[in-house]
Amino acid sequence: MMAAGTPAVSRSGGSTRGMGTSRGEELPRGLFQVRLEHCPRSKEETYERLHFYVSWLGVAVADSLQDCLLDLRRKAGMTDNRAVQRLLLKGYSDEEYVAAVKEILCIWLHLEVIDQGGEEAPEWLVSFLRLAFGCTDRLIAEPKAWNVLSSYEHCEDFVSLCRQTSMRVSRSLGFAEHAEGISPAFHPALIQSSSRRQQILEEALTLPLETIRTYAP
Repeated sequence: MMAAGTPAVSRSGGSTRGMGTSRGEELPRGLFQVRLEHCPRSKEETYERLHFYVSWLGVAVADSLQDCLLDLRRKAGMTDNRAVQRLLLKGYSDEEYVAAVKEILCIWLHLEVIDQGGEEAPEWLVSFLRLAFGCTDRLIAEPKAWNVLSSYEHCEDFVSLCRQTSMRVSRSLGFAEHAEGISPAFHPALIQSSSRRQQILEEALTLPLETIRTYAP
């Protein structure tokens, strides 16, 4: 669904903080509410905007996860448990890291559907976000997006969603029997995601196509 050459997210991937010149610094804080005028006018435009959206969303998730891991490293010296300390300071394989990114990325898209009205969201936007969800498998092949989302069937509210996501991320990163105790460190990647998620969605749907092509990762 996405154009060839979509970058894989890696531990040293690019940073969304370099996107300020595109429009991000001018965006007002708060909820971006999608309107009919934001609907792409053609299939070609949809895919160009989709490529931009999913690519930058993936990089933003990688940035957010990296912030959480750096915070864990800073706190490693505060525990007397040597086993936990070693875990907090350990390295992560690309497989571990991208699996954790994929988990959060899928949940960010789910949260965006909710923020845009859930069942009341415009049909074209739901279709756009559904395409984006499928396209995450082009960005990161495993785990499959559908397998990720189907793991949350029993989450009843935002609190349980955050807890389960953080726990799954913690396990993906190899924290083993200490995963539950470490998992709250990943809550900020979910609780504090709204502004960044909606900034990227607004850019993807409102920037001129010429700018979209220029800033595509």
